This record gives sequence, C-alpha cells and structure tokens, in this order.
Amino acid sequence: MEKIIDKVTSITRIKVNKCDIQKILASILRTRNFWGVLDLSNLPFNVVVQAVKELEKNGLLKLSNSYISLTKKGMEFCQREKITPPESFTCPFCQGRGISTEKLKDLLERFKKIVKDRPEPIIQYDQGYVTEESTISRIALMADRGDIQGKDLIILGDDDLVSIAASLSTFPKRVVVLEVDQRLIDFINSVARSEGFEIETYHHDLKNKLPENLVSNFDTFLTDPPETIAGLEVFIGRGLTALKGAGSAGYFGLTLIESSLKKWQEFEKILVGNFKVAVTDIIRDFNTYLNWDYLLESIRNDLPPLKRKPKINWYRSSMFRIETLEDTSIIPNEDVSGKDLYVDREALIYTKERWRDVD
Repeated sequence: MEKIIDKVTSITRIKVNKCDIQKILASILRTRNFWGVLDLSNLPFNVVVQAVKELEKNGLLKLSNSYISLTKKGMEFCQREKITPPESFTCPFCQGRGISTEKLKDLLERFKKIVKDRPEPIIQYDQGYVTEESTISRIALMADRGDIQGKDLIILGDDDLVSIAASLSTFPKRVVVLEVDQRLIDFINSVARSEGFEIETYHHDLKNKLPENLVSNFDTFLTDPPETIAGLEVFIGRGLTALKGAGSAGYFGLTLIESSLKKWQEFEKILVGNFKVAVTDIIRDFNTYLNWDYLLESIRNDLPPLKRKPKINWYRSSMFRIETLEDTSIIPNEDVSGKDLYVDREALIYTKERWRDVD
C-alpha cells in the first residue's frame, strides 16, 4: 500500500494518503463504472486515474472498457482491511441540497423551455453548465438566505444562465452579467428582449478589472471560478469588489474533482485570512453538471474508461456562501491579463501534451 501511495503522490504531485486509496477501493465495491467511482470517491480526477493505474499494476484491479472490478487479490485485500462500499443517505427529495424547489416548480418548467436552445459549452472558455434543477436550486438558496429578493445581483460568468432564472423569479431588483463568451451574451439578450426582462450584460474577461460603474454596487454575487488558487482569488476578488459592504453575500462552486482538500484549505485561508469574509455555508454536491461534448478530447486518455463518454452526470460541485464583514478586504481592481487562471496539476483538463511533463 505504501508503494502505491508514494507512486501516486510522486506522479501527480498531489499528496495522497492511505484513506484516499481506501475511498477509491470502497467506491469500486459500490460501482464498476469509472465515472461513478470518480463521483463517489471525492478525490481529484488525476489522483483517481493514477491510483487505478497503480492498483491494476499491483494486481488488485482489472479494467475493461468503462468498467473497473476488483480481482480476487483485491477482494481479499478489502476484506482484510475491512473496506466496505459507501451507503447513500442523501435525501431523495432535495438531493442533499437542504433546499426545496417545490415553490419554484413552474419557474423550473419555464426555464427548461427557454434554455433548450442555449449555446453548447466550448473548450476555449473551459465551459460546462449545470442541470436546470441545479440552477433553480441556486435561486431557491439565495432566496432562502434573503440574498436576492429586492437585491442587486451580479453574475460573473453565466454558463448556467442564472440571470435568466433570476429574472423569471422576479426576485431581484437588478441583474447584471459579465461574460467573456459573446454567444452567451447574445442568447441572454435575446431572451431578455422576448421575455421583457431587464438584464444588463457586459462582454467582459474577468482578467480585466471591473468596469468602475460596477464597483461597490451590488448586494450579492454569484460565480463559478476556475479552480486554481489564482483563478479563485481573481474571480472571488472581483465579486467582492462589486459588493456594497458589510452584510453582502457571495456564492460560488468548488469541486473535489479538480481541487484536493489541501487546495480547499489554502483557499479557505485566503477567504478568512486575506479577504476576511465569513464562510456561512458549504453544501456538498449542490451543483450537478451535464456532460460536455469536448470532455474526451481535453483529458488524459491512458486508461480504457477515459476513451468512452460517461453515461452518468458525475461532475459535481459544492456550493459556498460567504458574507462580508466590517473589516472585509477588497483586492485592488487591477488587470491580471498575464496570469494563467485555468490550469494547475489538479485540473481536470489535461490534454496528452499538458500531462506529458508529469509522467
């Protein structure tokens, strides 16, 4: 076991421990589907892939197409180590979100009809969008916390079309979107015209500083940041720059697929220590993403399951809510165009060329 742990840590350069390997084996006891194992284990993509490779080399696993199974040696190891499959106790009604969307069921149906012709995600912008249910659950969560009714809402990147869902709800007083993808801007504007919404849109790259007329003007921000430390700092920093002051709120998603707990710890230190905000909520697996077309062309393909499209929605993120205090710090509103915000060693998007320097 120690050799496997050392090998995975060495190759991925992500610190792995015995419990991590046990989580992967326990997940395989629950499902033979690779993408299901990835979902259940709650570990970075590259850790799971490399661990599966090492476990196979050591005779504990066997692979075929999209399936993983334990060998006799692997089963004996699990029995010896008392590794058992995880059981689900997630609420079947709210899917573990702790939020009911029953009051918004008509809104959900309208939203589904409106967004059915939305632009598809493209690799250029590292895009992917959540299920319609996840988007409406975000509206319900913000409403439950009192962060959207009669409030000024800014959305930093709107792959998920939260601006349309928020406008359908009639909750916010003002909705503003900053989005780098002109296709999404055009779609949001088209819907706003046809539905009579007042959504303000800005074609804007968040590497560039916020327009001055948007600084300190909002009660609530929502964003899905790239999951590098630099990306998290910039996107959350932009959101905080847009807020009015103490008592304002920010919402964002963070996965365990592209971020280890060590990265979570580092970022939580930035939130509490540098930005000086309070973290009021972390709701695990709140957001479920639909599979995107460019997945297989963007990731490493050195395992058979990585060459086949997933048939389940396996990519999820936890929802964070933060609240500003009297001493919350705002980072300078400056351009950071020279920074790479999208790729680090825990990122899911690794073409063969990007992964080569790791092996």
